[in-house]
Amino acid sequence: MQPGKLNLPLDCAALVPDDDYLAQLAPGIWLMDNHKWALLAWERERVVGHRYVLLHADFHWDGVDDFASEDAANAELLAADVDALAAMTADEKYIRFDSFIAPAVRRGLLCEVHFFCKEDDGNDVGLDADLCRNAGVQQEFHVDAASLAALQAKGPLIYDLCLDLFNRADDLFEGDVWPDTDVLAFLEATQAQIVGADVVTISLSFGYSGTEEDTRHLAQLVVPRILELRGHAAA
Repeated sequence: MQPGKLNLPLDCAALVPDDDYLAQLAPGIWLMDNHKWALLAWERERVVGHRYVLLHADFHWDGVDDFASEDAANAELLAADVDALAAMTADEKYIRFDSFIAPAVRRGLLCEVHFFCKEDDGNDVGLDADLCRNAGVQQEFHVDAASLAALQAKGPLIYDLCLDLFNRADDLFEGDVWPDTDVLAFLEATQAQIVGADVVTISLSFGYSGTEEDTRHLAQLVVPRILELRGHAAA
């Protein structure tokens, strides 16, 4: 699918793995498969002069900075308009499924990043501290949905959700997903942030969010509920 194509009504049962899938479901609401497209969605919604608070709810931290020590690539990133950024993302030029938050920091898009992640494999947590310090970005780590629910953003908010948050299995296309009631309870706990966000991005992350059927099931639970909370009729 052409990145950015408006895609309503949405048939969650027809979703399939597709690294190029990015759809604007409604004003301010974007759905993708590969999480790398989140940065492009944020930039397409960006209001000039605003710096955003990011709420990143995901199994993985996605804090990799592939632009570190790459001066030419960093210059290209900073100079890129939306079309150039789309091309960089399509080609995965240092913007990948686990490295889309750091370039948002580098481009001055963010002022705060709030992480709610379950990954605990010994890798680095969150973003590089020097990157945040140099960009004037604060990061905070939340241990439960109640902590996220208490977040009162001091600026325009981006609500970024990956469906693999709801999968406890470690291997690709293996499913051990949360019960439906727990998934919906998470959305209800963060309802104020969903409703109040300037931008909502949702990543399907086929392979990481369980079996293909698990991913479609999670999408059917999550996407219509977010659309409903935001005042849009679900398909």
